[in-house]
Amino acid sequence: MSLIIKLDGIQIKNPTVPIQISKYPVTKAGRVASALMAIDFLAEKSTFGFEYEAIRHDELQVILNIIHDFPTMFHTLTINENGVEQNYTVYPGAVKKQLLRSDNNGYWYWQAVSFSLIQQ
Repeated sequence: MSLIIKLDGIQIKNPTVPIQISKYPVTKAGRVASALMAIDFLAEKSTFGFEYEAIRHDELQVILNIIHDFPTMFHTLTINENGVEQNYTVYPGAVKKQLLRSDNNGYWYWQAVSFSLIQQ
């Protein structure tokens, strides 16, 4: 079964490197009068790391058109996680890329493309 990834309902190219999913707690911390730290757990959130060893410009542009559709900051990421389709509201981090080459048809190819989507 191949992985299907959608952003705002639009299927995007599967990364060439497996998606890295990081789970982390969101907390509120502070010091009390005795100088001890108090921490309240607020929620568990996820960050999704995408990486493409190489990708054609038009395939990358589909992704960029979605995540850089300002002023819209939040998007719906749909992935199959542990056999269950999950929807996450996410916002984009930095997009890193390096130009690899262009071909005779005018297509640009990018290498070492990476970006993160961070859960709201």
